Amino acid sequence: MMNQDILNELEEGKPYLKHKNAILSAPVRHMFMIATIWYLANQNKNKNKNISIMEIGTWFGASALSWAQGLEEYSESKGSLTCVDAWKPFFDLEEHPDKSYVIEMEALLESDFAYNIFLHNIGTLPKSIITQHFRGQSENILKFLKSSSYSVIFIDADHTYNFVKKDILDSMRLVENYGVICGDDLNMQMSSIDKDFAIENKNKDFIRDPKTKKNYHPGVTVAIAEIFGEVSSWGGFWAMQKIDEVWKQISLKNMPVVYPKHFDEENIDKAKGHFHDIKDNLS
Repeated sequence: MMNQDILNELEEGKPYLKHKNAILSAPVRHMFMIATIWYLANQNKNKNKNISIMEIGTWFGASALSWAQGLEEYSESKGSLTCVDAWKPFFDLEEHPDKSYVIEMEALLESDFAYNIFLHNIGTLPKSIITQHFRGQSENILKFLKSSSYSVIFIDADHTYNFVKKDILDSMRLVENYGVICGDDLNMQMSSIDKDFAIENKNKDFIRDPKTKKNYHPGVTVAIAEIFGEVSSWGGFWAMQKIDEVWKQISLKNMPVVYPKHFDEENIDKAKGHFHDIKDNLS
């Protein structure tokens, strides 16, 4: 089916994530997004408080739907969700060995298909969850936002070093006390990889580590290590909590097992399999 045909046939009130590029990150990470809301909602400091979430990098809106499900599950479907994304081509083709994949992604942005799917998906959320979005580069938007105004900030935009580091640093002042800053695509932390190789290649998007022989995003790994050191991390999702201006690791031990209701059977099976492999190591 052509993209325009898909847009013409979207069903009101039903999210659309059937496109092969709709869910870009490992499905299990969405479980930890939902669990992060569980974690915050059950802390005494956050009892009876509306949780405000901002995500930087939204794409089709799959992660936005997962954050909203966290609010539905643990915050009485109340809270707010702000999405920041340029929805414009941004890939450096020279840094991507699989150029056909990137070209396809760029086309979905250039045609506004990704943006229109996001608008549809965000429109399916309960009215009790206040939603808004800013279309533009995060560096041009975050500086105008009020300090200490978000309970959660999720970073999943450009994965190269300079952009990741700036997004984190710009977001830190926006997180309220006892709030959480988190993100996607921390495949490996600095302690487990060839550090010199990571630093040398930090402006590349996706590389193979010569020490572990595993693929990862060096920009994400290096930026996080420089700012926080070792962070809480589960299956590539990472998080740190702000407590009186000090950033500390959090624990998702005993988290409820909740699968995103907007996932199809294939993605739920992937999440189940991945979660089974790591659940005994949750801290």
